[in-house]
Amino acid sequence: MVEEVVDLKSIQTKIISLIIIGIMVSSLIIGGTGILSFEQAMNDDSEQILNLKCTEQSQELNHVLEGMEQSVKMLSVYATDNLESMSRLINDKKYLKQYTKKLRELGGTIANETDGAVAVYARFNPKLTSSKEGFFQVKDKETGEFEDTELTDISKYSSDDMEHVGWYYLPVDKGEAMWLQPYQNDNIDVYMISYVIPVYFQSQLLGIVGMDIDFHYITRKVDSIKIYETGSAFLTDKKYNILHSKKHANDTWEKERKTVYHTLKNDMCLGVMASVSEINRNRDKLVAELLLMAIVITVIFILIARMIAKAIVRPLKTLNVAAKEIAAGNLSVSLACDSKDEVGMLSESLTETVNQLKNRIEYINELAYIDMLTGIKNNTAYAEEVKRIKENIESLRFALFIIDVNGLKTINDSYGHDYGNELLIHAAQLVARVFGHDNTYRIGGDEFAAILENVDAKVCGEYEEKIRKEQQYPVGEIKISVAIGSAVFDKKIDTNFDSVFRRADGKMYEQKSQMKQNCETSTII
Repeated sequence: MVEEVVDLKSIQTKIISLIIIGIMVSSLIIGGTGILSFEQAMNDDSEQILNLKCTEQSQELNHVLEGMEQSVKMLSVYATDNLESMSRLINDKKYLKQYTKKLRELGGTIANETDGAVAVYARFNPKLTSSKEGFFQVKDKETGEFEDTELTDISKYSSDDMEHVGWYYLPVDKGEAMWLQPYQNDNIDVYMISYVIPVYFQSQLLGIVGMDIDFHYITRKVDSIKIYETGSAFLTDKKYNILHSKKHANDTWEKERKTVYHTLKNDMCLGVMASVSEINRNRDKLVAELLLMAIVITVIFILIARMIAKAIVRPLKTLNVAAKEIAAGNLSVSLACDSKDEVGMLSESLTETVNQLKNRIEYINELAYIDMLTGIKNNTAYAEEVKRIKENIESLRFALFIIDVNGLKTINDSYGHDYGNELLIHAAQLVARVFGHDNTYRIGGDEFAAILENVDAKVCGEYEEKIRKEQQYPVGEIKISVAIGSAVFDKKIDTNFDSVFRRADGKMYEQKSQMKQNCETSTII
């Protein structure tokens, strides 16, 4: 009888030990896996947040810079298109005065419509006219109007005097349009950046036209950028030397923060930074909570293990199995537990942890497979679908459609990338309406693809007809034109997916060539 009691105590001790060990091991495995996975997800998420913020703000700054480029290009085109002859400009003082007046009026009008512009000017080649011919208009700080300012006598300064005449000699020496890096213009006492275009008439230098932005207009936009609670933005040159920052940059500062850079139109770089400790705050909180939870649960089970040893063995085994599944990467495992004790609490906590991990992973995966501009599936998603088809090519019947937007480059060049992006967005919506969002991919700058299963050539023709009908109607200011080609997988002529692609792509290019001959292209109404 005594031996039986000893045996029972020994079994109970083993069960209690097993419970304690199981809880500790499960906590370590699940907590460790959760911490590592969450840390990775947080790192990826923070990187994505910084990149998205930097991209968004870079686009806003580039919009200002692109606006100035377009304004100066417009003035340079006008300067050449409205010049009768170089000889008359040189020899006819009255014509020179009239011509300069027209340039000045157009320059002032354009500058008033250009964000951030503080000055606009045109200066003629001093070898052709006097060294003070042209115009220079500066924005009055009180009235906001552009008013004529005395012209700098170019002949009085050396060509390497950047503060006074660098705006003239740098673009002339380079022979093409250029952005001048931030500099102090002593002529009007403004720290600025400039965009200048040398103007040539019949291969002879006529002069330069340009426009200035107060550098503080740019830095105010940079200073307004907020990321996390303590993050901020700054500007550097193309060698990453600091041009502007609200916070002093040093080695300690760099090591304590995560930073991403995006290059702007004028070769400056926008940097966005955030404190590593702030980024890791949620991770550290989770670690503390998991550690505290593990300690509390372990202590509780040590105290009550003798009373509930038999009842707890079964759910503990279930949790142990689930923990191994999670550690192996199976986040779909069920952690349901009917127990109302601490094991049930652990199950709920682990379920919440797994749900958080799944949400983070789903969020990251969604970003990885969606095209940020158009909102449809991207080239990565397309590559995954092609891989699946190639692996099951013998058992599938599918059709591939290749769609290419006509006239994107022309619209970008003529109206700017904002209109080009709007064209791509509407084109993607058109394709998605016809083929279904789940079947549509953006595989290149202006190229889309659609993959449908269990369709034949007749059905393909119907889909192509739908595309042709859909693009007949303008969307706002945009008239969309796309070329489309399709091919159905045929075992008699196709050996793999690539041959189907070549046939569809070839048909698309045939149609694109025909549409080009017929002058069918996307336009801005």
